[in-house]
Amino acid sequence: MRNPISRRSFIYRATGLALTLWAGRSRAQAPKLPAAMKLDIAFEIAAPGGFRYRPPYVAVWIENAQGLPVRTLALWFEQSSKGARYLRELRRWTEENDRLPEAVSGPTRMPGRYTLSWDGKDDKGNLVPQGDYYVCIEMAREHGPYELFREKLTLGSTPLSRSYPGEGELKGVSLSYGKQG
Repeated sequence: MRNPISRRSFIYRATGLALTLWAGRSRAQAPKLPAAMKLDIAFEIAAPGGFRYRPPYVAVWIENAQGLPVRTLALWFEQSSKGARYLRELRRWTEENDRLPEAVSGPTRMPGRYTLSWDGKDDKGNLVPQGDYYVCIEMAREHGPYELFREKLTLGSTPLSRSYPGEGELKGVSLSYGKQG
């Protein structure tokens, strides 16, 4: 099942292509992220009280400095025709990805704490260049709120650690970049 490419996605992709062509060799010669480093992304899905809870649809991915998707780390949604309908509620993820997936990493998750790791590789398995990247966590709940966490990080050979308290149902996001242990 394919969804049409959006105008915004087309503009982002065309701009990214133009910047890549313009940068030429300098981009190809940029040092890659160190293979020994990884980015850990931890976050909590908190359930509001007082009613029957419907688990959210969640997408976690990395974007480059131009806002183009580099790698999808997780896509959690109900694996039914109803779930595919509500997957479109993950507006930014579906806009940046030309097609809906045929298979996903797992069903929607219940409230709790989750940790994902990024090894610095793109969807094709290649190490990406050092530089600026965005960590994106998008969450939407059927008949509930929509949240988007998007934070810019500069990744290279220096470790870093950041925490964000979060408001709403997406809480306690922490980003930790360092040597793989």
